[in-house]
Amino acid sequence: MRSLLIVVAALLAVGCSKPAEPPSMAATPPTAAGDAVVSAAPAVVAVEATPAAPAISGEQAFAMCAACHSRDAGAHQGMGPNLHNLIGRKAGSNPGFDYSPALKASDITWDAKQLDAYLSAPTKRVPGTRMAIAVPDPARRQALIEYLSAP
Repeated sequence: MRSLLIVVAALLAVGCSKPAEPPSMAATPPTAAGDAVVSAAPAVVAVEATPAAPAISGEQAFAMCAACHSRDAGAHQGMGPNLHNLIGRKAGSNPGFDYSPALKASDITWDAKQLDAYLSAPTKRVPGTRMAIAVPDPARRQALIEYLSAP
């Protein structure tokens, strides 16, 4: 059951992190009735700049984490530990959760820098950790870290 949930969480992470596809390059129609357009080189299409995508909120960033974690005071421990008051806490120290030996021995105290490194590649930062879900997008990680840092 635990493996199934990890796979589902991984699929959610991949589905949520796909970049937007570029606009299609439509052919330019002939300029007048009956005119033929002949070109040896592909046409250059000018694309107007579009406004940047709206920033993701911390709550939105945490949605994929909620499959395994909670962040509310007194909430249950799920597949992952409760992340309430995570900042300043030693990794592997939340009572009532069975952490991997690797995370317990990591000597990490969670702050923004440590979270950023861990979330970008958990198994590289702490080989042997059970958390296999990474957050590769820096903007999403930043929103998530700010959300987890809030009281």
